[in-house]
Amino acid sequence: MENSTYFPDSSSVSYYDELIEACDKEDVSTFATLLTTILNSFIFIFSIVGNCLVLWVLLAYENFESVTNIFIFNLSIADLILTISLPFFIVYHRYGWVFGAVACKTFNTLFSVGFYSGIIFLVFMTYHRYLSVVDPLSALKTRRPLIGILSSIIAWILSIGASVPVTIFQVETRIADSSKCEYKGILPEVVGIYQQNIFFLIAFSVIIFCYVNIMRTLLKSQSQRNHKPVKIILILVVIYFFSWAPYNFIILLHSLNQQNIFQDCSFIKKIDYAKFISEKIAISHCCLNPILYAFVGIKFRRHLKNLLNFYCPCKQYKPSVSINSHYPCHNEGFSLY
Repeated sequence: MENSTYFPDSSSVSYYDELIEACDKEDVSTFATLLTTILNSFIFIFSIVGNCLVLWVLLAYENFESVTNIFIFNLSIADLILTISLPFFIVYHRYGWVFGAVACKTFNTLFSVGFYSGIIFLVFMTYHRYLSVVDPLSALKTRRPLIGILSSIIAWILSIGASVPVTIFQVETRIADSSKCEYKGILPEVVGIYQQNIFFLIAFSVIIFCYVNIMRTLLKSQSQRNHKPVKIILILVVIYFFSWAPYNFIILLHSLNQQNIFQDCSFIKKIDYAKFISEKIAISHCCLNPILYAFVGIKFRRHLKNLLNFYCPCKQYKPSVSINSHYPCHNEGFSLY
């Protein structure tokens, strides 16, 4: 959320009540409301449709004996969890927080869990591929579905644990004739920002380590067998990085702004504009992953076509797979791609 929380889409009225007279942010508020209304609506629609299609394809055609499929399934769930709060933040921008104290904590916590779980599952997918390429013997031990299930449980526990401060310190506050959903004090917000920044840096340090070693191994190998999954996961990671890295940098500047380090009104407003724009880029990754599967994943496109053919009687040609035959494509390969 956008006020005194480091999550997207909170009230854009102002960051500092004491600076209202010195720094008029009415233009920032108008811009943020318009941007949130338009982009949150598009992101919500495409993310819900896209991620539900991914889940549908996985459940209909793929098996969960593949650890990668388990991680993709959970990554889509994480994207959906992050997505469901977006319409509420559109209302928040326009009318203030009208949903009550419980909803204030709930939707901020859901966003936090979606953020942390998304990056954890990308790390797990990258590490799993790292083992498959760099240390195949060790990878054999991690290909059991139980490993994927246990890893997913750990990821959700870590995500929920990292979100506990949000649940504790996010509160509904009444200001004049409107309500706001924000952190209770500047310190919890600043600590939350630093926690997110540190988490982000640690996760991508692990990812960079894995991919450097993956690339080294592939360059030495004549086999092309592992290139396709590596390519898709690499693209997933790159998209996630360029979605969230700018936002993490901007909220770091915002934390300094919250501590009154910056005094120039023009510069403060530029940070505000950058924060609103970067956070929309950040949450847009929720609808980018399904698009990536569709354009890069040949199996995903084939499975999706089969599903659409089955449920759309206007198609004149027969699907290559029957939905009623207990999804025989479950034996077709090890993962969605």
